[in-house]
Amino acid sequence: MVDSERAVIDETTTGLLEAAGPQMYRRNSFRITGLTTTADRRTVRQRQQRITPALELGADVDLGHSLPVRLDDVRGAFDRILGDPRRRLVDELFWLWDGDGDANSKNGTSTRTCACPATLHHDHDAAVRAHSAALDLEVENDALSSSGRTLAEASQHWSDASRLWGQVLRRAVFWDHVRHRIAELDDRQLDESVIDTLRDTLPTTLVKPLIELAAAASTPADRSRLAVYARAWPLVSTSTVDDQLEDAAGPHYESLRATAKRASSQLEGGNWDGAAAEAYDHALPALARLEAMVPYARHRRTASARNDIAVLLNNCATAAIDGLGPAANLNASKWFRTAGELATDPVTQQTIKTNRDGLRDMMATFTQIRTQVDQLVAAGRIHMARTLLLSVKSQLAGGPGSEEIDRMLAGLRVQPGAYTPRRGGGVRALAWAVLLALGVLFAFWASGLFDGDDGDSGSAPSSRVAVVAAAEITDNSPVGSCIERESDWEVGEREVDVVPCDDAHWGEVVAYVPLVDTESRFLTAQYPGIDQAVALSRFRCERALAEFRPDDTVMTVKYSTPPEENWDPSGPTLDEYTTCVAHRRDNQNMRAADRISVDSTAFATSVPMATFAANIWDNAPVGSCVESKADLTVTTADLPIVPCDEPHWAEIVGYPVLYEDPGASKWPGDKAVYARAKAACEDRTQGLLTSDLRLHVTYPAEDWWDGQDRPVYAMCALSYAADNTFTGGWR
Repeated sequence: MVDSERAVIDETTTGLLEAAGPQMYRRNSFRITGLTTTADRRTVRQRQQRITPALELGADVDLGHSLPVRLDDVRGAFDRILGDPRRRLVDELFWLWDGDGDANSKNGTSTRTCACPATLHHDHDAAVRAHSAALDLEVENDALSSSGRTLAEASQHWSDASRLWGQVLRRAVFWDHVRHRIAELDDRQLDESVIDTLRDTLPTTLVKPLIELAAAASTPADRSRLAVYARAWPLVSTSTVDDQLEDAAGPHYESLRATAKRASSQLEGGNWDGAAAEAYDHALPALARLEAMVPYARHRRTASARNDIAVLLNNCATAAIDGLGPAANLNASKWFRTAGELATDPVTQQTIKTNRDGLRDMMATFTQIRTQVDQLVAAGRIHMARTLLLSVKSQLAGGPGSEEIDRMLAGLRVQPGAYTPRRGGGVRALAWAVLLALGVLFAFWASGLFDGDDGDSGSAPSSRVAVVAAAEITDNSPVGSCIERESDWEVGEREVDVVPCDDAHWGEVVAYVPLVDTESRFLTAQYPGIDQAVALSRFRCERALAEFRPDDTVMTVKYSTPPEENWDPSGPTLDEYTTCVAHRRDNQNMRAADRISVDSTAFATSVPMATFAANIWDNAPVGSCVESKADLTVTTADLPIVPCDEPHWAEIVGYPVLYEDPGASKWPGDKAVYARAKAACEDRTQGLLTSDLRLHVTYPAEDWWDGQDRPVYAMCALSYAADNTFTGGWR
């Protein structure tokens, strides 16, 4: 290739790069100046000499369009047309060849000088108009995915532009037209080599605006939508588009890498809580932005980024367990769960699963130890309980769980007559601690250390009492305890009389479920009030039963509600939980078919609940989520409710009371009630509402004022305006 050919190619490519982008038609020199693409140099100079001085004097000049252009824009456009024929040729390709119709003169006489078929100019101009209209809509409207009619209009324009440009570029006469224009411009800087350059680069130039728009989009729905359009663009391979999308997503990858680096530094410094907070507050939102544009299923760089955060959260969990033992259970379980959802590498996935299983084994082991200690204390064998704990402590040798054993021993010293558990403050260490603890228990049973204090060989008497409301969730008897009579179940009582489950019995303890988490700003460790404490307990227990017995019409569940003093505002602890007891709806004794197999696999399922019942506590709790799209102003009963860490459509964010005593006043009118409800819901969602979110407000009608002796309230929920499903609560 000679130097002159290289110069032609380089300058043409530069012109294409300058043209590419969302503003490609708005910056087009012919559109800005109002000139036709076939205007000769004399015509261009005449218009330049007439328009530029007028603009310099501040005159109002009709350029034939309504684009907001400055004097420098107009000057630059004329320079581009007159300065270099290679740049001019690029602008000709991206503007109308036949003006507003099939001719460029007012009297309708065609000024077309080429021998092209009329359909070529018509189809080219249709492609330009569709592409230009699509870009104008995207540039002028933020969060287009939520704008309904405008989105449909943009989608049609994108479809037309893609189809028409594909058809035009495949036609041989298109390149004959380019060849004709090169001859017409008659400049030594243009030769046949420019044809090959344009043929190779025009398709990628046309798709480049979609790439940039996807990278800059403010909502996941728009990023995903625009990336899909780009991958479907004609004459450009999906691998090329994927590479360009990854390049455009570079700042998002870098931001995620910086977050991971900050979190790793905190973890290395022993601050696993801070490291995990970095992951949840910054890394997970960054991954969501990437997933919409460059999903991990087709982009290895995204898959690698997800796996890196999974490793980080796994390491946070194992570090917490190493440092805190069983006291790390709540946070570590959550971190392992999220890590498992993110991991893309099979080795990482298996490691996380092994660690989660190890944590469960640890918790089961310590629950077993507590149960045996409680039984020994109840039987008056304090010495035997202390011997057991000291032996376990010796075997743990300072490993995870040692502090928990110390707390149990301290409890024995403080109250030697009745032990009351107290609240306490990689992977390889957890594994051996569990094995040793299990080995110790087996050794105690095998050697007869649970025999009587006097050395008798008889076994310890079996207890008919189960602990179901301990100070901490992990201090309760294992699930599966069977309660003989309904009257034996008294909410708030620490112990309950139980019988063997093969005997006739009224109910079974099926779960102890924590009530708070960090998924949502609306569900925290702050005491939520009695209405929400009841609603939350009911939801957690109905969900627990449904996981084992979905769509059950025979069984139902009762639940406990922790008092206000159990809620620790400094963060979730082990005492904000509910105890769930399954029983028959008719309160008859449970039959063999009614037994709840708590050892079987649990399946996630929604719970049908109301969102606008007569009493607030009868509704789905604040911080729970509606699984699938519904009209919340019409459908207020039997909505599918799930925890917000599962895929869902909307989150319930509040039930603000509007009128404390509706009976003391008249019906204020529909508009007044709605305005009050909307204001209350907006107050609940301050700092959250953006153009891509929709606030749902359900408010009471006039009949709520008829004999109503309870407060009147509204229901507030948040969803994406595009109705897309998402995971995680609003933060």
